[in-house]
Amino acid sequence: MRRENAWTMGLAVLLIASWLGCSSDTKKGQPRPGVKAAKAGPSASEGKTAPPAKPPVVEPPPVPTIPKVSLTEALAATCLVKVGDTLPEATLPDLGGKAIELRSLRGEKLTVVCFWKADNLYSVEELRELAKDVAGPYAAKGVRIVAIDEGDTPQAAGEKFQSTGATFACLLDPDGAYFKRVATEKLPRTYLVDAQGKILWFDIEYSQSTQRDLVQAIQVALGGK
Repeated sequence: MRRENAWTMGLAVLLIASWLGCSSDTKKGQPRPGVKAAKAGPSASEGKTAPPAKPPVVEPPPVPTIPKVSLTEALAATCLVKVGDTLPEATLPDLGGKAIELRSLRGEKLTVVCFWKADNLYSVEELRELAKDVAGPYAAKGVRIVAIDEGDTPQAAGEKFQSTGATFACLLDPDGAYFKRVATEKLPRTYLVDAQGKILWFDIEYSQSTQRDLVQAIQVALGGK
C-alpha cells in the first residue's frame, strides 16, 4: 500500500515537471494556449491630428493724417504764420480791379490759398495742378481755391493765369504788402485753411510731393471723403 502511494506520487511529480518544461520552451511574447494576446495600444503620435495653423496677424493700415510740415531752421525762419495760426485777413483787387475781401472767397469747409508769381515756372505749374487735382474733384465738397499774385501787373498776372486754364479766384498783391504779413520770401507758397481761416497745413515752393501732401491734407480734413 505504501509502495503504491509512493509510485503514484512519483508519477505525479514527473507529469508536473514535464508540463513545466514545455511551458518554459514557449517563446517570449507568445500567449499561452487559451490566453488572448493583449492588443498594443496606439503610440503617442497615432490618432492625433495637428492643430490648425493660426492665420497670420494682419496689421490694419495706419490711419491717414494731415502731413506734418517739416522745414529746416532756415526755411522755418521765413514763415511768419504757421500751422494753428490764422491766415491774416485782407482786401485785395481781383484781375479786373475790384476790391475783394479774402474772407468772402473762403470755401464752406476748406480753402487753398496759393501765393504765386507770373515769372515763376513752379508757380504756374502749381496753378495748373490745382485746377486739375483740387478745383475739379473737391469744389462740390466745399473746397475753394484762391490764387494771390505777388508783385505783377494786372495784365501780366491775367495773361499767365489764363494760360493755366484755372477758373478759380485770383487776387493781386501789387506791392507785396499782404505777402509780407505771411512770409519773408520763397514762392510759391500754399496754405490750406479751414472755414475760419485757421491754417491746417502749408508748404513752400512746389513739387509733386507738395501736391500729394495737399490732396491728402484735404481728404483728411474732409473726414476721408
